[in-house]
Amino acid sequence: MRPQAAALQGALAVAGLVAAYATWQRAPEVASGDVVVIDGAKASLEKLRHEKAGRWVELTRGTGPGEASVWVRQGSSPPPAEADAGAPLDQAGASDGGGPPADGGLRPDGGAPDAGPGLRVASPFLVPPGKERELRGNDRVEKLVERFMPLRAALALGVLPPDKRKELGLEGSLQRLEIVAAGATRAFRVGNPVGGLGTPYLEDERDQKVYLFAGSLLTELDPASQQLVDRRLHAFKSSEADDFVVKAEGQEREFVQTGGDSPQTQKVAPKATPDKPDDLARNWHDKVWTRLIATEVLGRGELPATGEPAVALRIDYSAKGKPQGWLEVGRGKGNDLWARTEHTASWVLLAAGADELLGEAKKVLGAP
Repeated sequence: MRPQAAALQGALAVAGLVAAYATWQRAPEVASGDVVVIDGAKASLEKLRHEKAGRWVELTRGTGPGEASVWVRQGSSPPPAEADAGAPLDQAGASDGGGPPADGGLRPDGGAPDAGPGLRVASPFLVPPGKERELRGNDRVEKLVERFMPLRAALALGVLPPDKRKELGLEGSLQRLEIVAAGATRAFRVGNPVGGLGTPYLEDERDQKVYLFAGSLLTELDPASQQLVDRRLHAFKSSEADDFVVKAEGQEREFVQTGGDSPQTQKVAPKATPDKPDDLARNWHDKVWTRLIATEVLGRGELPATGEPAVALRIDYSAKGKPQGWLEVGRGKGNDLWARTEHTASWVLLAAGADELLGEAKKVLGAP
């Protein structure tokens, strides 16, 4: 769809919502169009917090050197002593509270969780009940933060009577949006979707004024979504390193890389003999970058439940004589493999196949 057509369709949708509400409410205080709820510069936004269905997510800007531009903190409330048997349970064991998670409840590989209706399903990317996790935000979350300031609405409905609040899903709603900008905090009750519509209504906790919040901002800020988390092991590309050192089981070997911009020209050779390419080392190093996939991402300062993994492999990267990054692969007490790098907040659990790379590392180092 062309941008002009998309803009026209969006304008018509908002106009339809305005007309529908005006017909239903007939309230003199209704204001439509580009309603500014919170005014301010994009850089003034310090924190976003969205609470829903027993989970919460916070987005905060990084401040220290080398930190993420935006940090994503996620958590969930402790489960009740007895879950309501009549309410379906989501992946964290909490009542659904209005719709599936923003990521559809799928596994990272796109498959559906293997469980019947109403069963608790543990997803490796969801925070355990009663815990919290702080992760690096990706490029998408940086753009999302900017879209919240200034905060705009499609309709300003004013203060509504109790019956209208109930019709809009505000009565009894446990959803909440909190925005901190320029040192000031504004909080809103978020109405549960009504009539099959996903467009929420927001009620300002300060003056009880209600707004129609069009768009997908709250959907993208869903506490159950993992689409805002940076799962990369490195922020640089493999081709940007010209030197790397492999260490494992007390052995160490240094390699140089040239022609990394193209697979056809890429060469990896021992630093001692740079004119003698080592295809085994090149193929192994390529798999290190393409086959190490995170199936669980731990937060800053968080360790695996089984404790600190024992490092079995380390690779140090440099470019033009300066350190660029590093990778450590460690084995946990449950024989699972974890990795951490200069970019990750902590350890990440690796998918099956990492064991093969550890075995091949011995050959790359020249072990029999």
